Amino acid sequence: MTYYRLGDFVTDATRALTGQVHAVHGKTLTLVRPSGFLWEADADQCWKASAQERAGLTPGGTVRVISTARRRSS
Repeated sequence: MTYYRLGDFVTDATRALTGQVHAVHGKTLTLVRPSGFLWEADADQCWKASAQERAGLTPGGTVRVISTARRRSS
């Protein structure tokens, strides 16, 4: 089992959302998005967020991530 601490940025595989660890209750993490949205996630279903996933939490980072995404061919 991976242990997370307050302030860590993780991605919740169940919801495909990245958030910051707001609280830890055993194997349950309370995660928060910059908007204030809170949710609980099982620590076993999370991984440390990559730099790109963390960048997606800021408006400027989101634009950068979207603009560098591969375009689908028709």
